[in-house]
Amino acid sequence: MNCFFVSCEVAENPDLKGKKIAVAPNGSDRKGIILAASYEARPYGVKSAMRVSDALRKCPDLIIVEPTMGLYGEYSRKFFEYFLKITPLVEPASIDEGYLDVTDVCEPSEIMNLAYKIQKDLLELYNLPCSIGIAPNKFLAKMASDMKKPLGITVLRKREVPEKLWPLPIGDMIGVGKKTLETLTAIGIKTIGDLANYKDLNLLKEVIGDNNTNGLYAHAHGIGSNEVDVNRFNDVSSISNSQTFDHDEYDVTKMKLLMKLLTNTICNRLEKHSLKAYNFTLQLKYNNFKVTSKSTTLKNPTSDSRKVYKLFEDIFDDFYDTSFPLRLIGVAASKVIEAHDEIKQLSIFDSLEEEQKEVTIDNLIKIINNEVGSIALKRGIKDDESLNNVRTDKFDKSSR
Repeated sequence: MNCFFVSCEVAENPDLKGKKIAVAPNGSDRKGIILAASYEARPYGVKSAMRVSDALRKCPDLIIVEPTMGLYGEYSRKFFEYFLKITPLVEPASIDEGYLDVTDVCEPSEIMNLAYKIQKDLLELYNLPCSIGIAPNKFLAKMASDMKKPLGITVLRKREVPEKLWPLPIGDMIGVGKKTLETLTAIGIKTIGDLANYKDLNLLKEVIGDNNTNGLYAHAHGIGSNEVDVNRFNDVSSISNSQTFDHDEYDVTKMKLLMKLLTNTICNRLEKHSLKAYNFTLQLKYNNFKVTSKSTTLKNPTSDSRKVYKLFEDIFDDFYDTSFPLRLIGVAASKVIEAHDEIKQLSIFDSLEEEQKEVTIDNLIKIINNEVGSIALKRGIKDDESLNNVRTDKFDKSSR
């Protein structure tokens, strides 16, 4: 997001649009620190982390707006919910930025159209401007997103790294902090290209450490992770998985078989981390690139793959459009809690005997796994066709 805190304030108060604004505590002593400054204020030297008193000296007609963190959190929730309508593979990077893996929901030839749509929608829906970086990995995407602001869209391919990335100052490189910047400058590294072509890696490791050297040197050559971690941060809010068919799929039986495989994977991950979820979402992408999704929320959270698959099957049967073949199926579990925090609500229609039987089975599985020392035994979904005979390499993208 561009100048996120300021943009949120402008979205709430359009009269602030186009004015010199800074978001900061506005005490009488003027010792507060600026959290964000509008683009109109920046030419006057106003910037983040500056004291309010110093900013007012540089720009006397600067408008100071008290921060409203709850408001920023609400806008953040809105745009992340928007992202999840595009793909379940969303990794929050901070309150105002995130990574989206759109490999399975957008053809390469359509990527710019998707980027323009995201920009347009966020402006129209929430009055939030953003800059977008498009690249084969997260590091390059982040660098690209910073190249054009505000409202920029930049594609950065690995073959363009020498031309577009290497001339930039080393201080502009993600992962280079103030201390590292001073050290690199001291040994003659002033640009990202200097780092990429630095010959004495042993000296680099001596001054900034092995791990730092390996990571920064790889990034300078455009190498980085392309794995979007939907469970980033300790507060796990969702677990998801998706698969692309290697051709247009018309067979509903095969669609449901893949849906069972995906259900097993997310439920196994929930079990592994001792989590249960209230909300489950099914996403379908058709061969015309139309993407639809639908969610359901349970009264009691679960990680039971049989129950979860039944939910997905009901959703599938309810809204699958038989007019078009499928290219992708995605499933997600959200509103996650620790399993030991669950307080189960039973209705008069629930069988206490059946519930106790399920608890007994679950406890027996845990005892066996504790004895073996690994997750050797898991609940699964029975099917007329053995899932053991299904090869996941029939699909052209490995699951996450």
